[in-house]
Amino acid sequence: MKNLFFYFRTLVVLALLFISCDRKEDDGTNTATSSTAGFTWRENSTTAPVKTAGSSEVRTQYKSIFAFTGTTATSGTLFEFNLTGVSPATYTIGGSNAFYFSGNTATPASGEVVITSNANGKASGTFKATWSNGTITSVYGTFTDIPVK
Repeated sequence: MKNLFFYFRTLVVLALLFISCDRKEDDGTNTATSSTAGFTWRENSTTAPVKTAGSSEVRTQYKSIFAFTGTTATSGTLFEFNLTGVSPATYTIGGSNAFYFSGNTATPASGEVVITSNANGKASGTFKATWSNGTITSVYGTFTDIPVK
């Protein structure tokens, strides 16, 4: 009888351990977290509210990156970066690399565009620029998987 109670208690303890374990089943609905494709920026602070362009694209013919107010390239231009290339690299603003932002049409005092990837018809990277005057004196942004044309 002692053996019967011993086995029963052992079985109960093991059952409780198995029942209380955290089960993680892969049902195929889990997806990797990824940043959303598009063109975003912040004005005057890296913690300011995020703004999003209606559309954006890289034009390899002109070595330029554009962001527009609307969903087509015929809508107003928000940003235009004219660079010496569109390969992954850091492009310092000034000289042969130009930076246009409709919120401050003056030439930035400093800035850079960093293209982190340009492959499979999509480009990603970051940018920042500062101005010495104007209502908007700095912008910080990202572009993720924007079309390369």
